[in-house]
Amino acid sequence: MHPRPPARRSRSRHRGVTLVELMVGLTIGLVLVIIASAVYLYSKQSYNAVSENSQMEENGRFAIDLVTKSIQSAGFAMVDPTAPGPTLPLDSKLAACDYGYVNANSTGTLTMADLACRTSTPAGQRQSASIFTRYETDAYGSTGGKQQGFDCTSAAAASKQLAGGVQTYEVRSYLFVSQVNAQTPYGTKSMGQLGCVSDTTPVVNGVSGTLALASQPIVPGIEQLAFRYISTAGKVVPTPVTTLDWQGIASVDVCVLGRSIQASGNDTGTTYADCYGAAITPGPSESYRVFRATVALRNTVTVSP
Repeated sequence: MHPRPPARRSRSRHRGVTLVELMVGLTIGLVLVIIASAVYLYSKQSYNAVSENSQMEENGRFAIDLVTKSIQSAGFAMVDPTAPGPTLPLDSKLAACDYGYVNANSTGTLTMADLACRTSTPAGQRQSASIFTRYETDAYGSTGGKQQGFDCTSAAAASKQLAGGVQTYEVRSYLFVSQVNAQTPYGTKSMGQLGCVSDTTPVVNGVSGTLALASQPIVPGIEQLAFRYISTAGKVVPTPVTTLDWQGIASVDVCVLGRSIQASGNDTGTTYADCYGAAITPGPSESYRVFRATVALRNTVTVSP
């Protein structure tokens, strides 16, 4: 007897895959890679959209909180026992412009001429109002509980010396929206930004020295500010002009329009309206959000006719 050659058995047991089997395996692997990549990209886009909308929500709430707190403080005056008479709320506690300031920007140093009121909205921009608030405070200090003496630019409150040698400190802030160019992963994008200018000029016996208006950006992605003024009679009134008119304002309705800075994943079919009720046509993957609050002026002075 002759046994069967072992080499033939070895070749039959270790036979390789055919070309068809190899192509089928590569095709299945490629399909799995494509599916995994699609799931990853979709998950990343969804995560970015949620993150961007959350950031827009946070920016809008921070902006309206900052504006409302500034308005709430307007007119507050320090009670100084050394003062020659009772200290009343400041008369010129608020001022506003329906179309913002002539040349306000969120960086650099400005003058009072830059903060004159516009008479119309510049071409290509969205209407946005501005507001000025003024109140007295403590001198800033890290001890003795004095933590209030700084303004929206984090600068020390302006010193103010009244007649009779009474010393106090005053915060004078101008809040507005300016247009800036921001660098994003998708390129340069024009967007609104909440900014603040603070007047730190010392005042002696009602006379101020050289103007020093420090400007600072605060919150990105803020497209619009809008205000409605409610009189002590409960009626909506036009933006007051004189100090006497402002003393009759009991509350202010505040509106802030926020906008996504980067792609937020929103569909282009979504419709929006701004603080004035005007329709907004969003760009691809762009979202907007309106934030509103009503601020009661606790420092309103009763004015006799």
